[in-house]
Amino acid sequence: MKVLDKRHRIMALLFGLAILVSLGFWFSRGDVNGPNPAFAARSNFWADRRVAAALESGFEQADKAAELGQTASNADQWDQVVKAWTDAIATLQTIPAQSPERFFAQRKQQEYLQNLAFAQRQANQLSWPNVFPSLGSPVLDEQLRLYLSYLATFGPPDILVIGSSRTIQGINPQILQTDLETQGYPVRVFNFSINGATAQVMNFVLQRLLTSDQLPRLVIWGDGSRAFNSRRVDATFANILKSPGYRAVLAGEKPGFSNRASIPRPPSSINAYGFLPVADVFDPAAFYQTYPRISGRYDGFYNPFGLTGLQLGSLRSLVGYLKSRNIELVYVHLPLSGDYLDDFRLPLDQRFQRFLQTQSQRQGFAVIDLLLQWRQQNAFFADPSHLNQAGAASIAQQLARDPLVLEKLNALE
Repeated sequence: MKVLDKRHRIMALLFGLAILVSLGFWFSRGDVNGPNPAFAARSNFWADRRVAAALESGFEQADKAAELGQTASNADQWDQVVKAWTDAIATLQTIPAQSPERFFAQRKQQEYLQNLAFAQRQANQLSWPNVFPSLGSPVLDEQLRLYLSYLATFGPPDILVIGSSRTIQGINPQILQTDLETQGYPVRVFNFSINGATAQVMNFVLQRLLTSDQLPRLVIWGDGSRAFNSRRVDATFANILKSPGYRAVLAGEKPGFSNRASIPRPPSSINAYGFLPVADVFDPAAFYQTYPRISGRYDGFYNPFGLTGLQLGSLRSLVGYLKSRNIELVYVHLPLSGDYLDDFRLPLDQRFQRFLQTQSQRQGFAVIDLLLQWRQQNAFFADPSHLNQAGAASIAQQLARDPLVLEKLNALE
């Protein structure tokens, strides 16, 4: 009996030592943040084997991604990091919802998604295509590269939205496209708007920078009086004139993809269709605690003000060029907030309304005037003169149902 008790004690001791050795080996596979997850998944003898295999594979893919990220230095290498994090996330996503391991796996996926986003930013930053010398405007440079990539993917859009910063965040091309498709118009839409763009700038882009086979069948030009004020300094066009890209245009060069090395650039919020979504909602009480309230009388966009001169000449030149290419034009006078349309600006914008009607009759383009429709609806604005996402969606929906737009599309068929 004593021999049996002694044997039991020896077996218990050996079993305890085995557990301690196993635990020591387990923790030795870890790092400063704890045990290695993949090894822990293999060591859990109580788990469902399919779930354990998914956990092990996902954790190993994450280890690979982290390792690749330590040495990645160019876009191709960061693309590999992106793929590894994506694979890790996809593998953990296969764990059934009823599995007890699912909740832990979800939290690991949140961590991996943050790492994936970082890797994507690095890849995007290092893969800016060098298609043309700078044109003196970062947004124009970006929109040009994005549009050329869009052309390579789909060909020319049926509708090209153009304008200034008010348009880049004021007309959502995807919603316009979707709403037209639901009405039986299978069109593609791209927003090629540029911060600070005037009539001169848009005339240069469509007539001098792009080739005729890169143009759409219908142009929707969204903007307001500021783009046609010939008495103010056209800073955007002045920067274009001084740029190496403008000298390249004068030499006959056209933008296009080449074997030139990529240019590192920070990531942007402009989406794949040239649209800049802005979620801010204009609240005058909060807005003017951060920004000064500027009367129209002291606003350089309005004072001095004149609708004859270079901008009018550019409008006539562009309308004539589009007609020569059988391209229809619809001008959309975008809304402004009531807070912006003070006693000084409102009469000038009403003068611009009359100007638009006169020019549309003389030159033969359509006008959709939305200037005053949201004077008391700040929820559609990001600031006093720029629309937000909600406003951009609503404008797109309006345009998709506007008889003038549908008439132009019918004429193209």
